[in-house]
Amino acid sequence: MTLLPQERTAPAQIFPSPREGERVEETPPSFCWLKVDGVSRYELVIRDLEGTPVWNGVTDRNYLVPDKLLKPGIYFWNLFAEGRERGWWQFEIVPESVPFIRPSAADVFRKVPAGHPRHLFFPHDVSALKDAKAAEIETLKHNIQTALKAGMPEPPRFHRDAEALPYREYFGRYRDFVDRDLVACALGYALLGDRQAGNHAVSSLLTVCDWNPAGPCSILGPWGDEVGLSNARCLPAVYDLVWDLLNEKERLYVEQTIATYALQCEELLNHLDFGQNPGNSHAGRVPAYLGEAALVLKGSSVPQETLERWLTLALDIYGSFFPYYGGADGGWAEGTFYASSYTKWYLPFFLAVERYADVRFLDRPFYQKVIQYFLHFSPPGWESHPFCDGYWCGSDDAEWPGFFAQNPYRLYAGRSGLELAEQWARAAAAPDLFKLHLLDIFIPDGSRPDHPLTGSLDRTRVFPDAGFVSLHTDPAHPDRDTAVLARASRHGTASHQHADQGSFALIHKGRTLITPSGYFGRGYGTRHHLEWTKSTMAHNAILVDGVGQIRNSHLATGRIVSCGETDGILHAELDLSAAYPMLISWIRQFTLQEDGGLIVRDRIEAEKPVVISWLLHTLSEPVMGTDHDIQKENQKEDESAPCCMIPPDPIGTVLLNHRGIQLAIIPRCGLTEFCSISGEFAVPLNEGVPEAYQVAMPQQYHLAWLTPAAPVHDITVAFVIGGTCDSNYRSAPAT
Repeated sequence: MTLLPQERTAPAQIFPSPREGERVEETPPSFCWLKVDGVSRYELVIRDLEGTPVWNGVTDRNYLVPDKLLKPGIYFWNLFAEGRERGWWQFEIVPESVPFIRPSAADVFRKVPAGHPRHLFFPHDVSALKDAKAAEIETLKHNIQTALKAGMPEPPRFHRDAEALPYREYFGRYRDFVDRDLVACALGYALLGDRQAGNHAVSSLLTVCDWNPAGPCSILGPWGDEVGLSNARCLPAVYDLVWDLLNEKERLYVEQTIATYALQCEELLNHLDFGQNPGNSHAGRVPAYLGEAALVLKGSSVPQETLERWLTLALDIYGSFFPYYGGADGGWAEGTFYASSYTKWYLPFFLAVERYADVRFLDRPFYQKVIQYFLHFSPPGWESHPFCDGYWCGSDDAEWPGFFAQNPYRLYAGRSGLELAEQWARAAAAPDLFKLHLLDIFIPDGSRPDHPLTGSLDRTRVFPDAGFVSLHTDPAHPDRDTAVLARASRHGTASHQHADQGSFALIHKGRTLITPSGYFGRGYGTRHHLEWTKSTMAHNAILVDGVGQIRNSHLATGRIVSCGETDGILHAELDLSAAYPMLISWIRQFTLQEDGGLIVRDRIEAEKPVVISWLLHTLSEPVMGTDHDIQKENQKEDESAPCCMIPPDPIGTVLLNHRGIQLAIIPRCGLTEFCSISGEFAVPLNEGVPEAYQVAMPQQYHLAWLTPAAPVHDITVAFVIGGTCDSNYRSAPAT
């Protein structure tokens, strides 16, 4: 029989799953595949280890979920269409798998109460919420004062006035008015009975509704989608919270505005063919907004069949292949900056469905394990959060206020069973001002899963779907921890990801000693961002004859070979061969000692002699060492010993003092004595940006060692933290 091809051809396309040999932790699993040209009907067949069929279904989509639980065990699945088949793939449902039967829209919709508020919480929840969230209530009061002082939002003019506030600056300000101020005042009315806040919310809501949703505030317009996304996200919740302050005509007006944005959400998902192409970064939040519109508009002027259609689409997506950037491992492929927000957008919808129908999306494997990703990649007080776009940002960042969530642990921590996660969540619960994510703050917390998958907090963690490894000497105590983080991802180098397979970061006591480099500049898509930040040159990887990885490619991938701990030594191995088509292979190994000493080993093979550029980046100016003393007791001439025990080689050694932490970078073999150090970007930060909108960001430094030309390279570099370095050094020549 002719085979159905299942090879990805674009970065945003879905990954067929379950993969061959995959161990699945929920039952029934979600099945998804790539559409095949000319095929409009697929039959999914599942059989057990003995070959007995256990389930089959037919669909015109590229995803399907069985309507019954499958017992733990080994299964095979296949696709049939147009006289062709994909071939049998094996998978296993593990004994600890979470049972998760997807709800129907009709069942959920039937249980939505008639009264308001009904979306974030019910009226009878208010008293308990106020008691449980006393500290957050005080912050909310500050937010309300800020909103009343700020006044009404101003309409966009960027679409027709060259002298007006441009789109990038406008939508940042718009988030203050809508995502922050409007939501805060609506919450203030519903929770505190604050009539002044409620009246301000009504005025702001109606003002926003006055602006044509098909114009510059559209999700689908040519000017950008951020303003429309804020409206689609916030208007349903605000309408629900202040419903009794609106008269009949105002309700109709707001309902029709919400419905317009919901129709745009639906159109966007259909236009993208989102089931086939779920890698559109912005679109992943849109099904939640569609579902929320359906829930709050029950009993409104919008026909019930329309609302159920929207709700069906939202439940289908979140019950199957979503999230695309987050796999069953709990990691987020686009990095911590985006994870902290993109794992929050859908929470109001999830928790509403949970209250109505007792169907718990947060029990699914990804949502149980994402707290592990935050514990490993965003401990409190870290200076930066590698990898991908926004790694340099924090929650108080002036560039994107609040987008790095002020409390990424909220809700996930309370369901994890990890006391440390709950401790960190409590510490971050009530900042001086809520910046962006207010819609998940005042939601009842819910209970822990009946089938827990989170696990314990360990010193090593691998996120194979997202493509990250994490090594921590003391993850529970960031003030004395040393962490090595590295990326090797099946997701490639597209969207908010960079051409940085194999890159790593070294973080000690929250201070980033070895870092990615580059910024957005004014925003996503500047010359600096596209030509420097997203390029291999900006990362702690390699160039081959001056050439790095292909940007925006689904083929430039990496693979995690292993990650673990042996006799107190933390280690990981990555295979980055696919990211460099000019190489036969590149294998990178990390060894992290108890004292924070790190060894990085590279084995690189090519068919012909090549020159390797070995790249590093730092946040404080490094200098080349000529004489130093970083010897420690019992030094041994032994490559397997902790790197602090290896006698230093002064040739090519670089010294660094970053915020009081000393680091020595010691090439052990494979690199020449030449090392270039530069404090300049190859593409300036503000290249091509009008002077009025140029930005200032902290300086970064860029190092490169070279190898002789050879077909095989074995490179070893040691990193020693806290050595005592004397003052006999010279500055390296700038390049």
